[in-house]
Amino acid sequence: MAVDLYHGEPGSNSLKVLQAIHEKGVPFTSHYINLTKFEQHDPEYLRINPAGQVPTLVHDGRVLTESTVINEYIDDAFPGPPLKPADPYDQGLMRIWTKYVDEVFRPSLSFLAWHAVIPGLAGAMPEGAFEERLARIPLKEKRDKWALAASGGFTERELESWRHNLAEVTDRVEQALTGHDWLVADRFSLADIAVFAMAVSMPRSHGHLWNAERTPHAMAWLERMKARPGVAAALAMPNHTSFARAEG
Repeated sequence: MAVDLYHGEPGSNSLKVLQAIHEKGVPFTSHYINLTKFEQHDPEYLRINPAGQVPTLVHDGRVLTESTVINEYIDDAFPGPPLKPADPYDQGLMRIWTKYVDEVFRPSLSFLAWHAVIPGLAGAMPEGAFEERLARIPLKEKRDKWALAASGGFTERELESWRHNLAEVTDRVEQALTGHDWLVADRFSLADIAVFAMAVSMPRSHGHLWNAERTPHAMAWLERMKARPGVAAALAMPNHTSFARAEG
């Protein structure tokens, strides 16, 4: 059984899969993709994942992309502690959380991070270098968004919408954890893994939302998550802090 995981630093979607594979106890070969050097756009990696995104799982030569799909595959394909609730209804609740992360939480974090960092990144590069980087991004949608961020083109209405989303996410997580240790059915699941991958940075990057006074239950949950051996092992993987935390 050959399991290869191509991933960035332990943040965002890479952290989602690193948590799952460690919690499940699956032996794997780690292939670190340095997002700060844009290695996700190198030809060698694009032959594996033409979208130029991380993470990518290769199991016995078969390639899977998309972190939420990868995590469910890891749970279904390998022995080890189950990461999904047994009850079908609870599985549905779990998937509502993972869908919410993919459609609301992660994109809002990404856009706000790009708005804050990419203009400075582009300005610090030699003339033409940023445009060269943009040209290497396979997905037109992402090229356009990076170019818009670099030019300061996000509108205040868009920025306020993403800030509102983060406040909504924060309140939703805090409410779900009030009186509960975990997000679904009082047991650790892929819902916790998905939300934690984005939320772990919130006390630092959005401390006005995530703090001991405003979100005591969410803050306690973050510590429970960090205390899990699999999560701790995921967080200990290569870490090069940059705007690429928001890269998917």
